[in-house]
Amino acid sequence: MTDIPAPRETERLIGHQDAERRLLEAWSSGRLPHGWLIAGPKGIGKATLAYRFARFLLVHGERGSDVEEGPSMFGDELPPVRPETLAIDAENPVFRRVAAGAHADLQVLERGMSEDGKRMQTVIPVDKVRAAGHSMSLTAGEGGWRIVIVDGAEDMNVNAANALLKLLEEPPPRAMLLLVSHAPGRLLPTIRSRCCRLRLSPLEPASISELLELYRPDIP
Repeated sequence: MTDIPAPRETERLIGHQDAERRLLEAWSSGRLPHGWLIAGPKGIGKATLAYRFARFLLVHGERGSDVEEGPSMFGDELPPVRPETLAIDAENPVFRRVAAGAHADLQVLERGMSEDGKRMQTVIPVDKVRAAGHSMSLTAGEGGWRIVIVDGAEDMNVNAANALLKLLEEPPPRAMLLLVSHAPGRLLPTIRSRCCRLRLSPLEPASISELLELYRPDIP
């Protein structure tokens, strides 16, 4: 049996090509919304897609910064080369730092352990959102995007949701908020209205078979 990696460690995305294409097209257009709500049933790859897009932005930055142009050896100009997927090689330093939770320009807001370390928090508290907002107001550590992933967004308490709404209403330059939610109806309507909605569908049988073959080949 192969260990199933956490979303931040997952290199492949299976079954959501349309959603990936939409994010890539938004980046390519140069008019990338600063807030995305990635919604859908539990366990189908929403967080995996969020981390995949975050790594892509941290590597490629603004649209066009990765384009290879200039004269070739024969003096003519080379055509622009643009990424065709959001994939980043697992050996890339950015991929490894994101997987280790050690990239300075990526913050993840999620339920954690209580202060006494004895139980899991039932909500994402407001202090986590406020700390993320303060960090996003600073210059990016590596000069590119500052990204916050909220997983899952429906776990925010009321104060945390209002603090996040403020970030969505007045985002700093080159800031990206990726909200992962299996229950978007529990979010404030004003949060939903300020995000570009990206709904992921349940996986097709062929995708499930591919995942089983990859991670659980012991299952007949």
